Amino acid sequence: MLDTDVVIAAFDDRDAHHAIAVRGVRGMLATRVPLLLSLVNYGEALVRPARDEAAMQQAIDAIAALRIELIVPSEVTARDAARFRGRGVSLADGFAMATARAHGAALASFDRRVQRAAEDAGIELHAMIAE
Repeated sequence: MLDTDVVIAAFDDRDAHHAIAVRGVRGMLATRVPLLLSLVNYGEALVRPARDEAAMQQAIDAIAALRIELIVPSEVTARDAARFRGRGVSLADGFAMATARAHGAALASFDRRVQRAAEDAGIELHAMIAE
């Protein structure tokens, strides 16, 4: 399960986590780990590219090329995301956590608050993104 920051870092070579994100995503693909992304996080990842139609299309195409599976949040996932929001993470981060839990997937995130909240909630963190 990918958090927004991992997606952004993988596609932005100016991002401080770019090399780690690319290495992590490649490793996940090589080991056939499904790349999951909540539609909420998908939308969040497209905010910056949305300023320019060409950049937006490039981001959409890149996500599709990686065969990232977009997950439609259920009502239960939305409720869990709201609960996780109470742990000091953004609502979008809460959706990443809730989606990971719902799909029994490890969560890849660079955000220390998300990592702590996920560990506290018993959600596995993906080791390939560890710095």
